[in-house]
Amino acid sequence: MLLLAVGSLLLVCPNLWAQSQPPGFTEVRIEPPFDRYLRANPLLMETGGAKLIRLGQGRRLIVSVASTVLKDDSGSERLRAERVCRPKALASVIAQRTGVQIAHSEESKDKTIVVIIDGQEKVKSISELLEVTKSKVSGIARDMPVVGRWKSKDGMIFYLAIGAICDKEGNPVDLEESQ
Repeated sequence: MLLLAVGSLLLVCPNLWAQSQPPGFTEVRIEPPFDRYLRANPLLMETGGAKLIRLGQGRRLIVSVASTVLKDDSGSERLRAERVCRPKALASVIAQRTGVQIAHSEESKDKTIVVIIDGQEKVKSISELLEVTKSKVSGIARDMPVVGRWKSKDGMIFYLAIGAICDKEGNPVDLEESQ
């Protein structure tokens, strides 16, 4: 009986532990010092967006993550993913600084159809709703180098991170100086 209880416990514990872990990634290559900030925030690694971290002495670390779904594991698909993610990551930096313009429109159409079959009236009410939401980011940002690449655990999503360390005026600082 004790052996059965211990065996059941050994089966249940790894499953509970696996559920409490942050999402996993594969093929993770992140440059220092960006690695410690990205690995400390797995949600940023998974959902993307831009983050500004104050480092002290007026310096700031800027990192922006973008992702795209991979169709296959070919070199041309990897190149497409890089081309898609880079502008998305830069757009996140601009959105962080200037905001995002959102336009939302709704169109509703209601119809009532009356049908007479064998002298009995039947009424049908039909409603159509079309909702369109567009977001727009515009602005100018300095280009930043790629500081990291990784994939989702299943290898289906490619992530790219760009980043820089800037002084209080927003000018890039050499990475060796900042460490």
